Amino acid sequence: MKAFVIDDERVYHTIMERLLSQIDGVELVGCYFRPEDALEQLRHQEVDIAFIDIQIGSDSGLDVARLLRSAHPDLEIVFVTSHKEYAADSFASYPLDYMVKPVSMQRLEQTIARAESRLREKSRQADSTVGKLKVRALGGLEVVSERIGPVKWISKKSLELFAFLLMHRGHSVSKGRILEHIFPDMPLKNAETYLNTAVYQLRKALQEHGYKHIVDNGQEQYWLLLEQAEVDFMTFETHVSQFGAFDNDAIEDALAYERQYNGELYEDQAFVWCAAERTRLHDVYVYFAKQLSRRLLASRRTEQAAMIAKKIVQSNELDEESNLLLLQAYGELKDIVSLAQHYERISQLYRQELTVPLPAEFTAMYERYSVLH
Repeated sequence: MKAFVIDDERVYHTIMERLLSQIDGVELVGCYFRPEDALEQLRHQEVDIAFIDIQIGSDSGLDVARLLRSAHPDLEIVFVTSHKEYAADSFASYPLDYMVKPVSMQRLEQTIARAESRLREKSRQADSTVGKLKVRALGGLEVVSERIGPVKWISKKSLELFAFLLMHRGHSVSKGRILEHIFPDMPLKNAETYLNTAVYQLRKALQEHGYKHIVDNGQEQYWLLLEQAEVDFMTFETHVSQFGAFDNDAIEDALAYERQYNGELYEDQAFVWCAAERTRLHDVYVYFAKQLSRRLLASRRTEQAAMIAKKIVQSNELDEESNLLLLQAYGELKDIVSLAQHYERISQLYRQELTVPLPAEFTAMYERYSVLH
């Protein structure tokens, strides 16, 4: 939970910093003497709860609260003041709580607990009405809600931040790692500012779809809450990991999962940081697809076997096993033209790119079917 303080007394800033730092899950993002500075901060960063003095110099904290609420309806307001006589007036602004100085730790913990309970309830209500957020990350990156349609990203960095957190599958990522990968060539102070802006823009883009709370953070860690999301590469890997031997009943399911792999992770995005995960997921697909292609050949479903083998070859034309599977499929189909063309293509690749002799297995496979026909 993120909090900030607006008060014209420096000593109160110090007291609140000390008290809030002792409560788990609470991050104080700023203490301000002037309301306009707090409002400016809110333009760049999401905040959950604001502690506001009712009298801030010549400004009325009640008016400040109304301004904050008009721009950020979900912000929880807590009035903290030495002036008990303002208590009745303050509740016209629908605050979460009203505390009189000096604030005790016990009283503050009670207020934070109420705020957390309200936030959880809002999140549950939102999740129950918006349906699933569908994420396609294989072959590109597209995020679609059932209620509105595609998410419109406010900036490239907010899109990249979402992709980076998504790649970690709901696990927390440290602020330092995010700065290192998303803002690698930027001075630290500037990078932190841009990160806050990217988080704010990401939440704002998702808020329209009812998923503002999917982006969470605390203790300088960030993560995505994916309970209400369907993510294609996560679903794909979960399903293919369940297959061992392919019996006849499992083939149709396996074909459906194979079709989910429409390309590499974030294929049209130039994200350097995803190279290792992109390769790993592709290797998972290739291992699975080869197993499936062999099973299809054994089941005389040769056209389907050829299509899958060809898909693997298109992603890595030097993969020996998939090239042999494709030659076998062409031979079983009695497609002598495609058999000869593919054999010649492989021979050329070995001569020109690898500068080594063509393995004997390829010639044997080619001759086996070309002689028969």
